[in-house]
Amino acid sequence: MTAVAVTPRGFRQTAGRHQAMLAEHGLTPRYPSVDRPLTGDELAELVAGCSAAILGLDEVGPQVLETDTLRVVVRFGTGVDNVDLEAARRHGVLVANTPGTNSVSVAELAVALMFAVARRVPALDRAVREGSWRRVAGVELAGRRLGVVGLGAVGREVARRAEALGMEVVAFDPVASAGPVRLVSFGELLATADVVSVHCPLTEATSGLFDERALRAMKPGGIVINTARGGIIDENALAAALRDGHLAGAGLDCFAKEPLLDSELAALDNVVLTPHCGATTREAVERAGTTAVQEVLRALAGEPLQHRVA
Repeated sequence: MTAVAVTPRGFRQTAGRHQAMLAEHGLTPRYPSVDRPLTGDELAELVAGCSAAILGLDEVGPQVLETDTLRVVVRFGTGVDNVDLEAARRHGVLVANTPGTNSVSVAELAVALMFAVARRVPALDRAVREGSWRRVAGVELAGRRLGVVGLGAVGREVARRAEALGMEVVAFDPVASAGPVRLVSFGELLATADVVSVHCPLTEATSGLFDERALRAMKPGGIVINTARGGIIDENALAAALRDGHLAGAGLDCFAKEPLLDSELAALDNVVLTPHCGATTREAVERAGTTAVQEVLRALAGEPLQHRVA
């Protein structure tokens, strides 16, 4: 039996074709004992002796990739910013991802967060459970401008849904020459959008993109949504802008450090927080899981990968 390290919680906890495929092809999954992304040292211990790894948001550093047995790492999702690609090339480890498998799920969560923030759904839910019938006025999304930052697969899905809701949609993406919606400068997007939804990868260029200056340049009373990556938004600056009323609210699914502990954001009632679960739907898990297993099988058979990134 060939051992495969598998860390994504969705893969482990959601039954489906992806799990059956491992057994059918003689692959033995090796799961971690903790329910969180692994550090580099923890992952290196789990991967030792494995021929392949299907990984989530774990730290995939040199100590993980220098093992003699590991032949392929498949990222359960699209972003590979947590994988040391240069170390992978140096040690001859193939790297692939599962692009497009979770676009709809992440887009739907982004829209859900827009509604939750605009209509104060979590606060109203808590009030009713506590015996209160006090109503807090929200705002309608229809007729408002959505600014999408990053017009990749998820950004396009969000734009499509927002237009169906009656929103005007613009986008900023420095690598897009055309798109399904009007492209504008980052400055124009910040100044004119009522809701800003972040869907860009975490890179050197986007790290801290939403710093204090950018957040203060947003339209007063705006809402910011992030279902992309933590680190793109300065969380301290965001908390300050929410606390003093410059921004009306935020919906966040990802954070600079996860799990989120000891954050000012958790104390604010105009913030909706979710545990980086945008891709966690049964449909997305099965799509990503089967794609990941197929890439592992190709690598172990010496066949070309369909979604190779390194």
